[in-house]
Amino acid sequence: MTILFISNNTKFTRDEALKTFEPYTENNDFHHYYSLSKAKDFLLKNLITKNKHLDFIVADWNFAGRNSKELLNWLRNSTSIYSSSNFQIKSLPFLLIEDKQNQSATISDGFDGVIENFPNNTRDLKFKIGYCIKDWRTNIADDLELIGLDPKTQLSYSGHRKSFISYYKLKVLSREFVDEKSKLSNYIWTNPNTNHLEESNYAFEKKMKLNRNRPSKYLEKEFHDFFNENPTFIKGENFETPLYEKHLYINKSRKYNEPDFINKPLDHAIRNPEIFEVKRHTQRIIWKNKDKLLSHAKKSFKQVIRYKNYFETPNIYHQSQIEKYLGRIYKNYEYTLLLGSSEEKRFNQDLIEELKADFNFDEINLVTYDELLKKHIRLCDRLSEMNIL
Repeated sequence: MTILFISNNTKFTRDEALKTFEPYTENNDFHHYYSLSKAKDFLLKNLITKNKHLDFIVADWNFAGRNSKELLNWLRNSTSIYSSSNFQIKSLPFLLIEDKQNQSATISDGFDGVIENFPNNTRDLKFKIGYCIKDWRTNIADDLELIGLDPKTQLSYSGHRKSFISYYKLKVLSREFVDEKSKLSNYIWTNPNTNHLEESNYAFEKKMKLNRNRPSKYLEKEFHDFFNENPTFIKGENFETPLYEKHLYINKSRKYNEPDFINKPLDHAIRNPEIFEVKRHTQRIIWKNKDKLLSHAKKSFKQVIRYKNYFETPNIYHQSQIEKYLGRIYKNYEYTLLLGSSEEKRFNQDLIEELKADFNFDEINLVTYDELLKKHIRLCDRLSEMNIL
């Protein structure tokens, strides 16, 4: 889920906040600001101008003489639309963090909930987030029925009239959604097969255990096959079906780069294309009993750097190759390297950061197999707990 968190506590770091919201979001989908002005700029730039998606806002009350009611009133009175023109921005779920010195019924009026004892009361946080998201999605289901669509199948009812004039009754869906006869097909939560996704978690864990005990020569390829059969491990909720092993030719030669997967963002996602490279989960990063990185770990980083140079160097022929698969050229790209175990990564984080610094490549996201599994489990939990449609 994509979250905007507005905090008045500068000592509460982004990493600490992200850990608090970990069940609901991932690093690249968590947007954190310490001022109302910057938060409003974020909403203007991404939701209103770029038509991107946001799931909910959480904010403190007091900001040096200003308060979150200003931002709330601006949203609730807005006629703008967001998320590929599907939703009214005034419907966006907005949660307020309890301020015991100022809290009152007047202050909390208009917010979708008040979070008590933040961030310590995780139970209340989970309840309030779950409640406001489910309520928002219930309103979508009501709107779909109002315009003649079955909320589960999104197929038109046979007796639905051709024209629709009761736009004022819509709580979440936009007039554009109705007029364009749109459907909520690109949101993972509209019709998730949670049973299949949860079964894939067990299959992934079983495969890791099996190959840890009996490493296969073709282990990397086996996981390629698994990800092609279970693409949500790679694409999550913000990307289309991953592009697999596409040949990106170099300067009209027969040589080419071949990233394992390329993730193209959904139109409504606040994300950049992701280059996703897969290495063995049994492959070590550090020499045993030595404070030194293994050469093949460095080679893996260098391989992703090669992709970075291809995607970000202004070469007309290379850009034509990229556009062939992604549909257009993007200003920025994301890079993920799947490799190794969480334990090894955790105990050698300093060495890994040194390696990134040596290559001048801080933005590479080193993900372990254990972390990928936990991320997918969190996604499944969110879909299961907040499913309405």
